[in-house]
Amino acid sequence: MPSAEEKLIAYLTQYAKDYTALAFSGGADSTLLLMLLSKLCQKEGGTVTAFYAKTALNPRLEDKEAYKICSDFNVKLEIVDIDILDKIKDNPINRCYLCKKSIFSIIKERAHILNCSIVFDGTNSDDLNEYRPGLKAIAELGIISPLAHLQINKETIRAILKSHNIPTAAKPSSPCLATRFPYRTLLTQGKLNAVGIAESKIKALGFYNVRVRVHDNVARIELDADEFIKALDKKAAIIDIIKKSGFDYVTLDLEGFKSGSMDKKLP
Repeated sequence: MPSAEEKLIAYLTQYAKDYTALAFSGGADSTLLLMLLSKLCQKEGGTVTAFYAKTALNPRLEDKEAYKICSDFNVKLEIVDIDILDKIKDNPINRCYLCKKSIFSIIKERAHILNCSIVFDGTNSDDLNEYRPGLKAIAELGIISPLAHLQINKETIRAILKSHNIPTAAKPSSPCLATRFPYRTLLTQGKLNAVGIAESKIKALGFYNVRVRVHDNVARIELDADEFIKALDKKAAIIDIIKKSGFDYVTLDLEGFKSGSMDKKLP
């Protein structure tokens, strides 16, 4: 039976003679596609162009990391600046749909200019089991999600990257900063910047998964449970970071890090 990587290579090979585009975030999912597409297109005679959507919702420095990864694989990266905040500033429940529809529509237009009739994205099979209204927008626009199509999950993706000694294998997920706020909370550039800076500084203290969830003037910090002791050892530094980011109160969520924790109360 072929491995997940072999299945993915076989699937992507059918497109590798064409001009293709990849919505690239710099995370593990899209890095795996970038790695394979760059090799296959070189072999089959096609091309792949990566598109990075730079918005107010991106975690800090992600664009620089994306550029480095693309350079390592000798893939051209188009950084597309998109003003998305006005469309989702009230943080509606369908925020992800509105955001993805806008971003992927623009990427698709830019890709068409380069004669790319195919646009890939890194949606994986785990994403299909979570609240992801953006998946509807991707489907409506005809974006191809090879990892989801082949039922390849995040664990497998990281394992494949690790087998190729790609550092992104160990990179934590970095969803958009709007996920740090309760739905129907007014989003501003200042609030998003404060969260992004706070998270990057806490990560610099040696933590892996870090989320600073915002509840008015309270910062609820989510970390992996096995890092709680370290958090207590570094509590003075963490408190200083949070207070300087404009929050009055600092809490450590004893349930630990949980992706999509702001979605708990959704119907």
